[in-house]
Amino acid sequence: MNTVELVDLDVALAAPGLRVIYAENIPSPWSQAALGLFDVNQLDYRLVPYRKFRDAVRAQTGAHNAPVVLHDADPPRTGWADILALAQRLGRVPLVPDDPEQAVRLYGLAHALMSEGGLGWSVRLLLTHASLTTDGREGWPLPVATYLAPKYGYAPDRAEAARARAIAVLDQLARTLEGHGGPYMLGPALTALDVYAGVTVGILVPLPHEVCPMPAVLRHAFGTLDAAVRGAVSPALLRHRDMMYARHLRTPVQL
Repeated sequence: MNTVELVDLDVALAAPGLRVIYAENIPSPWSQAALGLFDVNQLDYRLVPYRKFRDAVRAQTGAHNAPVVLHDADPPRTGWADILALAQRLGRVPLVPDDPEQAVRLYGLAHALMSEGGLGWSVRLLLTHASLTTDGREGWPLPVATYLAPKYGYAPDRAEAARARAIAVLDQLARTLEGHGGPYMLGPALTALDVYAGVTVGILVPLPHEVCPMPAVLRHAFGTLDAAVRGAVSPALLRHRDMMYARHLRTPVQL
């Protein structure tokens, strides 16, 4: 298994090699996906909690969110596609298919999962909506929802579109997974899409506490996710999630 060392920001900034500034105490799909790509490739890295050093991270890297991936003297990487390109270059496990059509399919589905307006984004918007419309009884704790609302462009009339988008992406993922005989998203071989799908579904339907020991308030928040969205997580997607954590992703989940 690869080595992961939890360090302070100043240690990470001075070190060579691979360093990941991640969102701690919350199973962020973006942070967990970055860690997953490096873990499946058995790449050692230093790990820095973002919120603990938020102001210094912003001053030193210019990044206002996690994850931030640093490698040697390269510029900081924050976007999922840039992080994937680095993991593909450094690792031994091919994360993107050689077949051009399959590669395009991977990037399209990854965009639907990880980009602005995608599944992860839509779920955060829905949890914000739930909190702000129930005085924090559902969704995020109210201070978290108040903080996230402007970051995700929240407005009450955006909730329905976010719900429809989340359900559509989950349906597309299920059809992709069930459309062939292989255990992975695109067939018989692991790709980055399996990491993205596994960590995202693992948040929509939370993993058991012993696998993902998230704070109780967050487990409650994810447990109150819009019923129609939770219902769109097919049994096949749940089996795929469980397979990914059993075979490929680090457990317990690093929070």
